[in-house]
Amino acid sequence: MEIIEAFDPPEEAWLKGHRGIDVATVSGEPLRAPAAGAIRFRGSVAGTPTVSIETDSGHVVSFQAAETNLKKGERFSAGAKIGTVAEGSHCDRSCLHIGVWAAEGVKKYIDPAGFFGHEQSILLPLSQKPAEEPTGGGTTSGAGAWGGHSNGRIPAAAMCTLASAPGHMLRCDAQAAFDRMSHAYEARFSTPISVTDAYRDYATQVILKRRKGRMAATPGTSNHGWALAVDLGGGINSFGSAQHRWMRANAPKFGWVHPGWARQTGSLPEPWHWEFRA
Repeated sequence: MEIIEAFDPPEEAWLKGHRGIDVATVSGEPLRAPAAGAIRFRGSVAGTPTVSIETDSGHVVSFQAAETNLKKGERFSAGAKIGTVAEGSHCDRSCLHIGVWAAEGVKKYIDPAGFFGHEQSILLPLSQKPAEEPTGGGTTSGAGAWGGHSNGRIPAAAMCTLASAPGHMLRCDAQAAFDRMSHAYEARFSTPISVTDAYRDYATQVILKRRKGRMAATPGTSNHGWALAVDLGGGINSFGSAQHRWMRANAPKFGWVHPGWARQTGSLPEPWHWEFRA
Protein backbone atom coordinates (compact mmCIF):
# COMPACT_ATOMS: atom_id res chain seq x y z
CA MET A 1 0.00 0.00 0.00
CA GLU A 2 1.60 3.25 -1.17
CA ILE A 3 0.37 6.15 0.97
CA ILE A 4 0.71 9.45 -0.87
CA GLU A 5 -0.95 11.62 1.82
CA ALA A 6 -0.92 10.61 5.46
CA PHE A 7 -3.53 10.92 8.21
CA ASP A 8 -3.55 14.46 9.64
CA PRO A 9 -6.74 15.05 11.64
CA PRO A 10 -7.68 18.53 12.91
CA GLU A 11 -7.57 19.33 16.61
CA GLU A 12 -11.26 20.19 16.51
CA ALA A 13 -13.98 18.51 14.45
CA TRP A 14 -14.95 21.72 12.64
CA LEU A 15 -11.41 22.58 11.52
CA LYS A 16 -9.77 21.56 8.26
CA GLY A 17 -7.60 18.46 8.17
CA HIS A 18 -6.97 15.18 6.43
CA ARG A 19 -9.23 12.67 8.14
CA GLY A 20 -7.90 9.61 6.35
CA ILE A 21 -5.14 8.49 4.01
CA ASP A 22 -4.74 8.69 0.25
CA VAL A 23 -3.39 5.53 -1.39
CA ALA A 24 -1.97 5.37 -4.92
CA THR A 25 -4.33 3.49 -7.25
CA VAL A 26 -5.58 3.50 -10.83
CA SER A 27 -9.18 3.51 -12.00
CA GLY A 28 -10.56 0.00 -12.35
CA GLU A 29 -8.23 -1.52 -9.76
CA PRO A 30 -9.98 -4.13 -7.57
CA LEU A 31 -11.10 -2.97 -4.12
CA ARG A 32 -10.60 -5.68 -1.48
CA ALA A 33 -12.03 -5.90 2.02
CA PRO A 34 -9.47 -5.41 4.80
CA ALA A 35 -11.68 -7.49 7.13
CA ALA A 36 -14.91 -9.48 7.10
CA GLY A 37 -18.07 -7.41 7.25
CA ALA A 38 -20.95 -6.02 5.22
CA ILE A 39 -21.70 -3.15 2.85
CA ARG A 40 -22.90 -0.13 4.87
CA PHE A 41 -23.31 2.44 2.08
CA ARG A 42 -22.90 2.69 -1.68
CA GLY A 43 -23.66 5.86 -3.57
CA SER A 44 -22.42 9.41 -4.02
CA VAL A 45 -21.06 11.76 -1.34
CA ALA A 46 -20.50 15.36 -2.46
CA GLY A 47 -20.49 14.13 -6.05
CA THR A 48 -17.86 11.43 -5.45
CA PRO A 49 -18.70 7.72 -5.79
CA THR A 50 -18.33 6.20 -2.33
CA VAL A 51 -18.38 2.75 -0.76
CA SER A 52 -18.35 2.21 2.99
CA ILE A 53 -18.30 -1.07 4.88
CA GLU A 54 -18.87 -2.06 8.49
CA THR A 55 -16.42 -4.69 9.68
CA ASP A 56 -17.14 -7.43 12.17
CA SER A 57 -14.68 -5.70 14.51
CA GLY A 58 -17.04 -2.71 14.73
CA HIS A 59 -15.32 -0.24 12.40
CA VAL A 60 -16.60 1.71 9.43
CA VAL A 61 -14.19 1.94 6.50
CA SER A 62 -15.00 4.43 3.75
CA PHE A 63 -13.49 4.37 0.24
CA GLN A 64 -13.57 7.28 -2.25
CA ALA A 65 -13.69 7.19 -5.23
CA ALA A 66 -15.04 3.65 -5.41
CA GLU A 67 -17.97 1.68 -6.79
CA THR A 68 -19.53 -1.68 -5.97
CA ASN A 69 -22.19 -3.99 -7.32
CA LEU A 70 -22.83 -5.40 -3.85
CA LYS A 71 -26.01 -4.38 -2.06
CA LYS A 72 -26.32 -2.68 1.29
CA GLY A 73 -26.08 -5.33 4.01
CA GLU A 74 -24.43 -7.88 1.71
CA ARG A 75 -21.67 -9.74 3.53
CA PHE A 76 -18.15 -10.58 2.42
CA SER A 77 -15.02 -12.22 3.82
CA ALA A 78 -11.65 -10.60 4.48
CA GLY A 79 -9.71 -10.16 1.27
CA ALA A 80 -12.78 -10.54 -0.95
CA LYS A 81 -13.22 -8.19 -3.89
CA ILE A 82 -15.95 -5.74 -2.89
CA GLY A 83 -15.72 -3.22 -5.72
CA THR A 84 -13.39 -1.22 -7.93
CA VAL A 85 -11.58 2.09 -7.78
CA ALA A 86 -13.62 4.70 -9.68
CA GLU A 87 -12.87 7.93 -11.51
CA GLY A 88 -13.13 11.18 -9.61
CA SER A 89 -10.37 11.18 -6.99
CA HIS A 90 -9.29 14.50 -5.50
CA CYS A 91 -5.56 13.82 -5.89
CA ASP A 92 -3.24 15.23 -8.54
CA ARG A 93 -2.50 11.60 -9.37
CA SER A 94 -5.05 8.79 -9.17
CA CYS A 95 -5.72 7.76 -5.59
CA LEU A 96 -8.17 6.13 -3.21
CA HIS A 97 -9.14 8.01 -0.05
CA ILE A 98 -9.71 5.75 2.97
CA GLY A 99 -11.32 6.85 6.22
CA VAL A 100 -11.92 4.75 9.33
CA TRP A 101 -14.00 5.33 12.49
CA ALA A 102 -15.78 3.27 15.16
CA ALA A 103 -19.28 2.21 14.15
CA GLU A 104 -20.69 3.02 17.60
CA GLY A 105 -20.41 6.20 19.65
CA VAL A 106 -19.19 9.65 18.66
CA LYS A 107 -17.71 9.69 15.17
CA LYS A 108 -13.96 10.10 15.57
CA TYR A 109 -11.60 9.26 12.73
CA ILE A 110 -8.67 6.96 13.39
CA ASP A 111 -5.53 6.41 11.33
CA PRO A 112 -6.34 3.88 8.57
CA ALA A 113 -2.64 3.05 8.18
CA GLY A 114 -2.65 1.35 11.57
CA PHE A 115 -6.00 -0.30 10.84
CA PHE A 116 -4.58 -1.84 7.67
CA GLY A 117 -1.40 -2.96 9.43
CA HIS A 118 0.68 -0.64 7.22
CA GLU A 119 4.23 -0.21 8.42
CA GLN A 120 7.30 1.42 7.02
CA SER A 121 8.93 -0.63 4.29
CA ILE A 122 12.12 -0.25 2.29
CA LEU A 123 11.61 1.17 -1.19
CA LEU A 124 14.50 1.42 -3.62
CA PRO A 125 14.96 4.59 -5.67
CA LEU A 126 14.28 3.97 -9.37
CA SER A 127 17.99 4.43 -10.07
CA GLN A 128 18.74 1.40 -7.89
CA LYS A 129 16.01 -0.83 -9.30
CA PRO A 130 17.47 -3.85 -11.15
CA ALA A 131 17.09 -3.77 -14.92
CA GLU A 132 15.42 -7.18 -14.79
CA GLU A 133 12.71 -8.27 -12.38
CA PRO A 134 13.72 -11.16 -10.05
CA THR A 135 12.13 -14.33 -11.38
CA GLY A 136 11.39 -17.80 -10.09
CA GLY A 137 13.27 -20.96 -10.85
CA GLY A 138 16.56 -20.19 -9.10
CA THR A 139 17.91 -21.76 -5.93
CA THR A 140 16.70 -18.88 -3.79
CA SER A 141 13.30 -18.39 -5.38
CA GLY A 142 10.22 -20.56 -5.23
CA ALA A 143 7.87 -19.17 -7.87
CA GLY A 144 7.89 -20.63 -11.36
CA ALA A 145 5.85 -22.29 -14.10
CA TRP A 146 3.82 -25.43 -13.37
CA GLY A 147 0.97 -27.47 -14.80
CA GLY A 148 1.34 -26.06 -18.31
CA HIS A 149 -0.32 -22.79 -17.20
CA SER A 150 0.68 -19.29 -18.32
CA ASN A 151 1.62 -16.61 -15.83
CA GLY A 152 -1.48 -14.83 -14.53
CA ARG A 153 -3.83 -17.10 -16.48
CA ILE A 154 -4.22 -20.03 -14.09
CA PRO A 155 -7.84 -21.28 -13.86
CA ALA A 156 -9.49 -21.00 -10.46
CA ALA A 157 -10.16 -24.74 -10.51
CA ALA A 158 -6.39 -25.33 -10.35
CA MET A 159 -6.02 -23.29 -7.14
CA CYS A 160 -7.36 -23.26 -3.58
CA THR A 161 -8.53 -20.40 -1.36
CA LEU A 162 -6.55 -19.63 1.78
CA ALA A 163 -8.60 -20.56 4.84
CA SER A 164 -6.64 -18.07 6.93
CA ALA A 165 -7.06 -15.26 4.36
CA PRO A 166 -10.31 -15.72 2.38
CA GLY A 167 -10.30 -14.02 -0.99
CA HIS A 168 -6.70 -14.99 -1.74
CA MET A 169 -5.75 -18.05 -3.81
CA LEU A 170 -2.63 -20.20 -4.27
CA ARG A 171 -1.72 -23.52 -5.81
CA CYS A 172 -3.35 -26.07 -3.53
CA ASP A 173 -0.18 -27.51 -1.96
CA ALA A 174 1.09 -23.98 -1.31
CA GLN A 175 -2.29 -23.05 0.20
CA ALA A 176 -2.30 -26.04 2.56
CA ALA A 177 1.26 -25.33 3.70
CA PHE A 178 0.52 -21.64 4.16
CA ASP A 179 -2.55 -22.30 6.30
CA ARG A 180 -0.54 -24.65 8.53
CA MET A 181 2.11 -21.95 8.88
CA SER A 182 -0.51 -19.31 9.64
CA HIS A 183 -1.95 -21.53 12.36
CA ALA A 184 1.48 -21.82 13.97
CA TYR A 185 1.97 -18.06 13.61
CA GLU A 186 -1.39 -17.43 15.29
CA ALA A 187 -0.32 -19.55 18.26
CA ARG A 188 2.61 -17.16 18.71
CA PHE A 189 1.04 -13.78 17.87
CA SER A 190 -2.69 -14.42 18.51
CA THR A 191 -3.64 -13.49 14.95
CA PRO A 192 -3.34 -15.21 11.56
CA ILE A 193 -0.76 -14.01 9.07
CA SER A 194 -1.93 -10.82 7.33
CA VAL A 195 -1.98 -11.42 3.56
CA THR A 196 -2.06 -8.37 1.29
CA ASP A 197 -1.54 -10.23 -2.00
CA ALA A 198 -1.29 -13.80 -3.28
CA TYR A 199 -2.20 -14.99 -6.80
CA ARG A 200 -2.22 -12.03 -9.16
CA ASP A 201 -4.02 -12.55 -12.47
CA TYR A 202 -2.87 -10.96 -15.71
CA ALA A 203 -5.45 -8.15 -15.61
CA THR A 204 -4.30 -7.13 -12.13
CA GLN A 205 -0.68 -7.19 -13.27
CA VAL A 206 -1.61 -4.76 -16.04
CA ILE A 207 -3.27 -2.42 -13.54
CA LEU A 208 -0.27 -2.48 -11.20
CA LYS A 209 2.12 -1.78 -14.07
CA ARG A 210 0.05 1.27 -14.98
CA ARG A 211 0.18 2.48 -11.39
CA LYS A 212 3.76 1.65 -10.39
CA GLY A 213 5.65 1.86 -13.67
CA ARG A 214 9.18 0.50 -13.36
CA MET A 215 8.51 -0.60 -9.79
CA ALA A 216 6.10 -3.31 -11.01
CA ALA A 217 6.86 -6.44 -13.02
CA THR A 218 6.03 -6.57 -16.72
CA PRO A 219 2.56 -8.17 -17.04
CA GLY A 220 2.90 -11.89 -17.56
CA THR A 221 6.16 -12.12 -15.59
CA SER A 222 5.09 -11.41 -11.98
CA ASN A 223 6.12 -14.03 -9.41
CA HIS A 224 2.57 -13.71 -8.08
CA GLY A 225 1.26 -14.88 -11.45
CA TRP A 226 2.29 -18.46 -10.61
CA ALA A 227 0.09 -18.65 -7.47
CA LEU A 228 3.21 -19.47 -5.44
CA ALA A 229 4.03 -16.08 -3.88
CA VAL A 230 2.49 -13.90 -1.18
CA ASP A 231 2.93 -10.38 0.14
CA LEU A 232 2.45 -10.14 3.89
CA GLY A 233 1.73 -7.41 6.44
CA GLY A 234 1.06 -7.21 10.16
CA GLY A 235 4.72 -6.68 11.04
CA ILE A 236 6.21 -9.26 8.69
CA ASN A 237 6.61 -6.42 6.23
CA SER A 238 9.28 -4.77 8.42
CA PHE A 239 12.83 -6.09 8.61
CA GLY A 240 13.88 -6.82 12.19
CA SER A 241 10.37 -7.06 13.67
CA ALA A 242 9.43 -10.02 15.86
CA GLN A 243 7.00 -11.17 13.19
CA HIS A 244 9.62 -11.02 10.43
CA ARG A 245 12.16 -12.86 12.59
CA TRP A 246 9.57 -15.57 13.27
CA MET A 247 9.04 -16.03 9.55
CA ARG A 248 12.75 -16.26 8.83
CA ALA A 249 13.10 -18.94 11.51
CA ASN A 250 9.92 -20.93 10.84
CA ALA A 251 8.65 -20.41 7.29
CA PRO A 252 11.12 -22.90 5.71
CA LYS A 253 9.63 -25.64 7.89
CA PHE A 254 6.41 -25.17 5.89
CA GLY A 255 8.09 -24.86 2.48
CA TRP A 256 8.00 -21.06 2.36
CA VAL A 257 11.18 -19.07 1.67
CA HIS A 258 12.27 -15.46 1.63
CA PRO A 259 14.13 -15.20 -1.70
CA GLY A 260 17.68 -13.89 -1.58
CA TRP A 261 16.81 -10.95 -3.82
CA ALA A 262 14.07 -9.85 -1.37
CA ARG A 263 16.23 -9.94 1.76
CA GLN A 264 17.64 -6.82 3.38
CA THR A 265 20.95 -7.22 1.55
CA GLY A 266 19.34 -8.41 -1.70
CA SER A 267 18.98 -6.64 -5.03
CA LEU A 268 15.37 -5.59 -4.35
CA PRO A 269 14.65 -5.65 -0.58
CA GLU A 270 11.03 -6.65 0.07
CA PRO A 271 10.48 -7.93 3.62
CA TRP A 272 6.84 -8.67 2.77
CA HIS A 273 7.50 -11.02 -0.19
CA TRP A 274 7.62 -14.81 0.40
CA GLU A 275 7.50 -17.75 -2.01
CA PHE A 276 6.60 -21.43 -1.81
CA ARG A 277 9.23 -23.96 -2.77
CA ALA A 278 8.03 -27.55 -2.40
